[in-house]
Amino acid sequence: MLARARATAELGCDGVICSGLEVAAIKSKFGAKLLAVTPGIRPAGGEAGDQKRVVDVAQAFKNGADYIVVGRPIRDAKDPAAAAEAIQATIATIYER
Repeated sequence: MLARARATAELGCDGVICSGLEVAAIKSKFGAKLLAVTPGIRPAGGEAGDQKRVVDVAQAFKNGADYIVVGRPIRDAKDPAAAAEAIQATIATIYER
């Protein structure tokens, strides 16, 4: 994982797509040099589904994610707009501190 991130940085790319479980190590090594886009995000207490390497919204940002990708928890929700708004509310509480 770090070897691929290093190669990415050496090639001049702006960032990597990485699990929320890997982002802390990447940020520790590369800091702001590489943006971290983190898929597999679930709301706190949400079902992992078929994903094995998931974190919740708050943990992703705590670990250093610059951007998160939330797909199925919104797409598959009974009320997708409410699901998206709940995730936005979580993000707002993280950055209000």
